[in-house]
Amino acid sequence: QLFVPISLELLCFMLAGMIDTMMLSAVNNDAVGAVGTANTYIGMFIIMFSVITSGMTAVMTQYIGAGREGVAHRARQIGLAFNLAIGLILACVLFFGAEVILETMGIAPLLKEYAKTYLQIVGGACVLNAMIPLFSNYLRAFGHTKAPMVGTIAANIVNLVLNAVFLFGFKWGVAGVAWATVISRVVNLSIVVIASKKYVQVKESEE
Repeated sequence: QLFVPISLELLCFMLAGMIDTMMLSAVNNDAVGAVGTANTYIGMFIIMFSVITSGMTAVMTQYIGAGREGVAHRARQIGLAFNLAIGLILACVLFFGAEVILETMGIAPLLKEYAKTYLQIVGGACVLNAMIPLFSNYLRAFGHTKAPMVGTIAANIVNLVLNAVFLFGFKWGVAGVAWATVISRVVNLSIVVIASKKYVQVKESEE
């Protein structure tokens, strides 16, 4: 019950980047390199959010095991506030400082504009990356593993469809792939937030 949903969720998460790369390569090879470079920096922040979320999950599971679910709920609220604050700060840094970051890292001039576009759009929405693992782990801590899996699968489908529409229909190039990624993450976040409200009926007062 735990292994299959979590494995499928991780598989879909890894496939999302591969699908973006494959579809973008059909349009522009330089853009593929630029997106890969931009994703390297975004991935560093995703790891940071995952570390914070893992700490929150460890605290939650301890209190859930002790029968103090209200304290576990408060741990999620603290993690939510912390991730949200850091996510908003990093979103501003990546959006307004994309060009400076890329120049500092010595990106090739040919890739710079593509990478800047992607970093500003996807990096500017990195607060979504801060929220998704938090709500997903909150659900898992209470034994609800299917909802995060459904959210990831739905996001992948949305990403695939929008990539096709934005790339081959509207000819938006890197910007299209970036917006498809952002919209798919909004879908993912919406699903796990709704699921957490539906399946986990815990209040702070419940000690």
